[in-house]
Amino acid sequence: MSAISLINSGVAWFVAAAVLAFLFSFQKALSGWIAGIGGAVGSLYTAAAGFTVLTGAVGVSGALSLVSYDVQISPLNAIWLITLGLCGLFVSLYNIDWHRHAQVKCNGLQINMLMAAAVCAVIASNLGMFVVMAEVMALCAVFLTSNSKEGKLWFALGRLGTLLLAIACWLLWQRYGTLDLRLLDMRMQQLPLGSDIWLLGVIGFGLLAGIIPLHGWVPQAHANASAPAAALFSTVVMKIGLLGILTLSLLGGNAPLWWGIALLVLGMITAFVGGLYALMEHNIQRLLAYHTLENIGIILLGLGAGVTGIALEQPALIALGLVGGLYHLLNHSLFKSVLFLGAGSVWFRTGHRDIEKTRWYWQENAGYLHRHVSWADGNGCVAATERVCRGMGYLSILLQTEQ
Repeated sequence: MSAISLINSGVAWFVAAAVLAFLFSFQKALSGWIAGIGGAVGSLYTAAAGFTVLTGAVGVSGALSLVSYDVQISPLNAIWLITLGLCGLFVSLYNIDWHRHAQVKCNGLQINMLMAAAVCAVIASNLGMFVVMAEVMALCAVFLTSNSKEGKLWFALGRLGTLLLAIACWLLWQRYGTLDLRLLDMRMQQLPLGSDIWLLGVIGFGLLAGIIPLHGWVPQAHANASAPAAALFSTVVMKIGLLGILTLSLLGGNAPLWWGIALLVLGMITAFVGGLYALMEHNIQRLLAYHTLENIGIILLGLGAGVTGIALEQPALIALGLVGGLYHLLNHSLFKSVLFLGAGSVWFRTGHRDIEKTRWYWQENAGYLHRHVSWADGNGCVAATERVCRGMGYLSILLQTEQ
């Protein structure tokens, strides 16, 4: 199958799973199976499309058959497709068992629509459609937060970001007469992108990516969401924001030096502050959220180095920066999705997210937990040993049976 056919099939599976899971939400277990299996198949198709383009090293273009929607898959956004597909696969399979918990609500509609919108954003050939699909994805994510107060905060910040991106799109249309990414790239080689539009885009997409100081929604949204939802916030939603920043920065291939330096500074601040806050947290999911901010900063450092290399016309710096940033994007998404699912499994068994309470519960009920441990608990330990995940020693401590 071609990459376009694979994407069509993947999006169709996501949408079908979302609709059917919603229709059967009166039967929670069945809804969970539908959402999980449909989402897993859609994720496999998505990852396969990314692998097809990446191994061929040639971009492809076409249209989605469900709607009149032009798409373009390049080796660059193929990396995002692989990341989304693999993380979506983990979350979808985990979500089947997640529906067995008495306190859990059906989430198949929101999770699968979030995945469908994220895929459509990644492959959009038009910047306006990219923003629209990112907005749909963000709205689905807002409805996955279990706390109405935090949901309102994210909703407000998200709409501010969308407003800024809409203004940026309007200015682009006024100056270049199109929002098609290929045409914009060609026209910006003669008339470079203005820094005003770039700043609007960085702030708008930065709110989605959680770049400090635009991160207000990140810790609370992760802490008050279910484990599958929090995993998607960290590995899918925030990564779409990074794709938006990179896309704007690469248009025309003539980024000024200060763009790269600005991204480097933002990356350093985000990595340092996020890591510092992570060391002080006791809520497992909030701790992982701050650690995600740290890694968003590290990824941004790589992307910023690549943009700096473009400005300085240094191919080696471009390659090192972009390859390092993109490698860490995939690496972080994979181990962070497993960490969130492992943390969710701890809550599933103990009813606690506080590290100290969970540790006490584990020691008091060690025999029972040994007999009923799930695969996600073990995966949480494996992910916590990841070399890059140096601040996650807390989660390893959680899963020990002895002091």
